[in-house]
Amino acid sequence: MAEKINRRRIYFIEKKFQSRFIIKFCLLVILGSLVIGVLLYLLTIGSTTVVFENLRATVKTTADFLFPLLIQTIVVTTVIISIATIILTLFISHKIAGPLYRFKKELISVGSGDLSRNFQIRKNDQLQDLALSMNEMINKLRESLKELNKKYDILKESWGKVRPLISSDNKTVEEIEKTVEEIQKKLEHFKV
Repeated sequence: MAEKINRRRIYFIEKKFQSRFIIKFCLLVILGSLVIGVLLYLLTIGSTTVVFENLRATVKTTADFLFPLLIQTIVVTTVIISIATIILTLFISHKIAGPLYRFKKELISVGSGDLSRNFQIRKNDQLQDLALSMNEMINKLRESLKELNKKYDILKESWGKVRPLISSDNKTVEEIEKTVEEIQKKLEHFKV
């Protein structure tokens, strides 16, 4: 039997989180480029360079000579590195945002009473420890629910034996039966 391969088809899962994550890294790249440009300019301001322009020798400060080349280089490298950063951070953020999205959906499911399945995320995604903890929590809830169901069955059986003995007090009998029904409804809410 061929093993099912989980491939990503949607890259922006938590758009807000992933967008902020990518923008922060791109701003870091741009800031780094600007710092390098300013430092190179400031470090070359005190030196001079002889340049041949239009067949004439001209003496310029090295900063004035390098400035146009520096701007072009910074713009080109910033664009290339920003594109690479966007792609890289998209995939890195996906390994975080994907599991967070799944956790959110699973918590909603557990909150609605569905304890029937175990939680799994892709092997290479982040937050594996959190997934294991969530499965432990679901298993403990499942066990507690099973124990409550057993206790409920004992209570209902005991009530069936005791009820005929106290049938003279209708109000108490009705209250107990109402409470037993409420407990049953609450227990039936969960899916194990």
